[in-house]
Amino acid sequence: MRWAAPILCLLLASAGAVQADARAGGGSPWLRSENDHVRDGNALFKAGKAKEALAAYDRAARELPSEGGVHLNRGLALLKTGDLAAAREALRLATQPPAAKSVRADAYYDLGHAFYKDADASAGKNEHDAAQKTFREAADAFKQSLRLRPGDRNTAWNYELALRRIREQEQKQKEQQQKQDQQNQDQENQDQQKQEQQNQDQQQQSQQDQQKQQDQQKQQDQQKQDQQNQDQQNQDQQKQDQQQQAQNQPQDDPQAQPQEPQVPREVERALDALQEGEDNLERLRAMQRAARERRVPEKDW
Repeated sequence: MRWAAPILCLLLASAGAVQADARAGGGSPWLRSENDHVRDGNALFKAGKAKEALAAYDRAARELPSEGGVHLNRGLALLKTGDLAAAREALRLATQPPAAKSVRADAYYDLGHAFYKDADASAGKNEHDAAQKTFREAADAFKQSLRLRPGDRNTAWNYELALRRIREQEQKQKEQQQKQDQQNQDQENQDQQKQEQQNQDQQQQSQQDQQKQQDQQKQQDQQKQDQQNQDQQNQDQQKQDQQQQAQNQPQDDPQAQPQEPQVPREVERALDALQEGEDNLERLRAMQRAARERRVPEKDW
C-alpha cells in the first residue's frame, strides 16, 4: 500500500500548517506562540503513541475549535487507532473553511484513505454493495483533494486505485448475483424435482394401495366362493351318504322306511273286472279255476 508514506508526510505538513497559520495570524495573542498541545501531540504521534497524541490533540481542539489543522491531526491519530468513523468526522471538520487550502487538501486525502480502508474491509467480507458505496466516497474525497492540489501524484494514484476497486466490486457483485441466481435456479429445480418425485411416489403408493385392496377383495371373494363350493360338496356328500345308507339298510331295520305292499297281478285284474261288472268277475273266476285245475290228457284219443 502507498498509504504509509503520505500519511507521515501529511502529519508533518499539518503540524507545519498549524504553526505557519499561527505565525501569520497576528490577530490573537495565542497565535504569536506555538500551541503546546499541538506540539506535544506531534511528538507523541512520531513516537508511535497514537492514543496519547489523540488526547493532546483533543485538548488543542478545545482551545482551537475552528482550527482545521487541529482537526486534521485528530483525524490522523484516530486513523492510527483504528476508529474510522470518528476519524472521518474529524477529517470532515478539517475540510471546511476557513481552514487553509493545503489543510483542506490534506484532510480530503486522508478522508479518502479512511473511506478506502473501510471499503476494503467490506470487500474482504464479500459485502460488495457496501464496498462499492464506500469506495465511491473514497474516490470522491481523493477527487476533492486533487481539485485543491492539482497534479499531486499520490492523490491521483489513489483516486485511480479507488475507481479500479469500484469496477472490481461491481464485477464481483455481478458474479455473486449470477452465482446466487444460479443457486436459486438450482434450488428451484431441485425443489421441483423433489415435488415431482413426491407426486410420483404418492401416485405409485396410491396405485399400490388400490391394487392391494383389489387383491384383498379378490382373495375374500375367492375364499367365499371356495367356502360355498365346499359347503355344497358337503351337502351333496351328506345326501349321497344318506341315500347309500338307505339302500344298504336291512328290511327289519326299525329305522327303515316302510314300503308299499306289492299287489298281485290277479288281484289287480279282479279289481279291474269288478269295475267292469259282476259278469266279468264270474267269467274271470271261472277262467282262474280252469287254469288251476287244467290237467294233462291221460291219453290221446
